[in-house]
Amino acid sequence: MKKLSHVVLPGSARQVRPGAKVLGSAGPEEWIEITLKLRRKKALPEPSGRPGKVFSRAELEAEYGASAEDVEKVRTVLAGQGLTILSEDLASASVKAGGPADVVEEVFGLKLLHYMSEGERYRGRRGNLHVPAELDSIVVGVFGLDTRRMVKKRPRRKRPRSLELAGRRAAARSWFFPAELATIYSFPAGDGKGQTVGLLEFGGGYFEEDLVTFCKNANIPSLPVVRTVSVNGTPIDQRDGAEGEVMLDVEVVGGICPAATIVVYFSTFDENGWISALDTAVHGEHPLSVISISWGYAEDAQGAWSEGAIDAINDTLKAAALLGVTVCVAAGDDGSDDQVGDGHAHVDFPSSSPYVLAVGGTTLRKSKNGEVNEVAWKDGDGLRQDNGGSTGGGVSVHFARPDWQNVEINSVNPGAIDGRVIPDVAADASANTGYWTVVDGQGGASGGTSASAPLWAALVARINENLGGSKQVGYLTPLLYQQGGLGASGCRDITSGNNITASIGGYTAGKGYDAVTGWGVPDGGKLLEGLKGLG
Repeated sequence: MKKLSHVVLPGSARQVRPGAKVLGSAGPEEWIEITLKLRRKKALPEPSGRPGKVFSRAELEAEYGASAEDVEKVRTVLAGQGLTILSEDLASASVKAGGPADVVEEVFGLKLLHYMSEGERYRGRRGNLHVPAELDSIVVGVFGLDTRRMVKKRPRRKRPRSLELAGRRAAARSWFFPAELATIYSFPAGDGKGQTVGLLEFGGGYFEEDLVTFCKNANIPSLPVVRTVSVNGTPIDQRDGAEGEVMLDVEVVGGICPAATIVVYFSTFDENGWISALDTAVHGEHPLSVISISWGYAEDAQGAWSEGAIDAINDTLKAAALLGVTVCVAAGDDGSDDQVGDGHAHVDFPSSSPYVLAVGGTTLRKSKNGEVNEVAWKDGDGLRQDNGGSTGGGVSVHFARPDWQNVEINSVNPGAIDGRVIPDVAADASANTGYWTVVDGQGGASGGTSASAPLWAALVARINENLGGSKQVGYLTPLLYQQGGLGASGCRDITSGNNITASIGGYTAGKGYDAVTGWGVPDGGKLLEGLKGLG
């Protein structure tokens, strides 16, 4: 075996999570599987707005995928050191490999340890990662060495109720079936026929019996087609508390688009899981038109995302935009604090990516005479740990403000950059006025931006259905901000409420765009007409 020389891999530095305790070293025979992201033949073009050209998957791979020569070089070096090559993919510019811990440590010049943090045991590392000098500039990221959790569960379910309550008239209850919200938000007619919607999940499982009961409650005559995809060997049937998140996503989309195909991707909760899940969804066998993601983590929480992981995920989200896939991402459920608790304001990633539609939350109430009252979502003190909750929103510290986002909103954090502002849009999110779902055989109201994100995904699917042919919504976000654009004409403005949960402050809703509910809640018919007018 050839003795390796190493170089530092930029963006790979990791910190130990605050308060984490070292349990011991990884055993030499511990099997480890990793994903290596490689440089592309050419960097993906930067869409200054909505891309004028939508690439096919074949075109994107041919022009911007990894080169066969780079993949062969990586294969040769890794196999020569005793690692097993598990898969290679030019389109996503990735190679998966596996091997025992002692070999992995030698190849990447590091020491792997086991940690305990907040009741979670994970394998981790600290400092920079190193790659063999022969792969310098070819390998741009290595993921899977560190298994710390990179998601925070979003489910916000009220106490289980009797399934008989699903039969109550709308005037006698505070919650809604998803299709009722679609009517309130003037979604265009349709059932999602011909559309394929992807859902990314990082725990839980899909249970058809719950969907059957939900459809019966919601008077949906036919069961939506649901396909499950296991990424990285992740189970698809766990009852670990996160199944409520999964079924919420499925039932919101299925309740509005029962004729659509819903593909649920289950992946591990670490950085490798995020990267693998997105690669599979964007470049895999199912041709998705829209993706919904109800999970995330504060982009700058100490000991959280590595810079390399944010860049790798963001690159795949850019690829999705160029492919014409709309990606709807929940903006978070803890207001400006974003479940960090250090007093500063934070925003969630990947909702802070400039290539996604970041979806915030509102509280919607409908009076007995049918009038709708809607404000920014903030229950209690706005923090889930106190049984409250509130919409995420604010200014990114990682992503500069895109040229197309011509809004004047400053971060409440002193000395912060003029970063990307989120959310872009919003919809009902309070569990007190939320969505009827069925989980583990129990009916109840659920909410959070975990619900408003798939609601917007269902709207995009309905619009795509109405546009017909090869036309689809695609990279919607820049269009919302253009002068006289779809944000003002296709959304109903929400002008009251705030998401202040951090000690330093937060943001307040007002006339026009704001960092609490974005442009507001959808008027689906007007959005459709505006998109038709763009050709």
